[in-house]
Amino acid sequence: MKKGIRAGITALAALLVFSSCPSAPPPIQVQEETPSAPPPPRISRPSPELSPNTKRLFNYLKDQYGKSIISGQMDTAWTMNDEMDMIARVHTDTGKYPALKGFDFLQLSDPNAPFLGGRQQINEAIEWWEGKNNGVALLPNRPNVHGIVTFCWHWRVGVSDKFYSNETNFRIPWKNGRLDTESDNYKAIIRDLDRVALRLKTLKDRDIPVLWRPLHEAAGGWFWWGASGSAQYIALWELMYDYLTHEKGLNNLIWIWNADNAKWFPDPATVDIIGRDIYTQSGYSSMKSAFTETHNQMDPDKNRIIALTENGRIPDPEECVKDGAMWSWFMTWNDGGNSKQGQTHKDNHWTGEYHNTQAHKMKVYHHPAVITLDKLPDLTAYRLE
Repeated sequence: MKKGIRAGITALAALLVFSSCPSAPPPIQVQEETPSAPPPPRISRPSPELSPNTKRLFNYLKDQYGKSIISGQMDTAWTMNDEMDMIARVHTDTGKYPALKGFDFLQLSDPNAPFLGGRQQINEAIEWWEGKNNGVALLPNRPNVHGIVTFCWHWRVGVSDKFYSNETNFRIPWKNGRLDTESDNYKAIIRDLDRVALRLKTLKDRDIPVLWRPLHEAAGGWFWWGASGSAQYIALWELMYDYLTHEKGLNNLIWIWNADNAKWFPDPATVDIIGRDIYTQSGYSSMKSAFTETHNQMDPDKNRIIALTENGRIPDPEECVKDGAMWSWFMTWNDGGNSKQGQTHKDNHWTGEYHNTQAHKMKVYHHPAVITLDKLPDLTAYRLE
């Protein structure tokens, strides 16, 4: 996705910190609409109890928050794992595995092998939860280790192959201040929610918890789900939450809001964790200003976990401890194209020396404040209460 400068960026600009997926185009001007009718009721139905392993994972995140930072690495959704193995690249450089692996429903609308409408990413997520990669147990002496799974969704709605707002005319359907439930766009959204629910149910049936981060970076406007304005975005978020949680019964999702603007915050009952995506251009710091801003300005209750849900440069854990900017986790973005192990290029967020030097990678992955796969407890036996 590459460095688009988020509209309205102020204090962070001085630190050369940018928010967005790494190849995002420049943000468009979002046209906010004043609703001509009162907004519909917020979510009122009580959500089902989280599945046992989802409770355990959430408890683990709460217990670790402020003490340690969980290491994460983003997978490549456009190619098979055995062709471009991000987990192997991390291990080759550091001798450690990340505790968290990021997946993407980018290929959800692709009906063809090998992607099969997102099935390939689900298979890899199951394998990761089982502590494996490419069929191999990563820690054979730790048979009860379970890698943490997170999913985002670069949503190619319907049969479109585009998700950037300057490349597709698709927008959130809106009429009289509400979602237009009679429109073709609404029907396309529901069809895709059915598709994604079917895939996520595969994980639910195995009680595999998912850190679920849909509709990300909306306030930037570079994705279609953010191009219509905050009211439309909030309505779509709450529709998705209600549909997946209540209609589809997916109780294995921990919901991560990542819109980067407090005006875009939905019903607080639908948000478990707040994420921030940061691609800084120089140095290795704690990113304290972004951490503080996210906590103080984007969380209406000031009590949610804050995570670095995408990053180019990995924050310096030593500085994070010193500054009290203890992100719950970091998620280093993937490498670009068909790059080779160790190739230095601006699109390679892990491999090479462009974003993260070898010395920095070693420092991070061997720092006592950083949780790697070998430091995770058995997440199927962690506390339930």
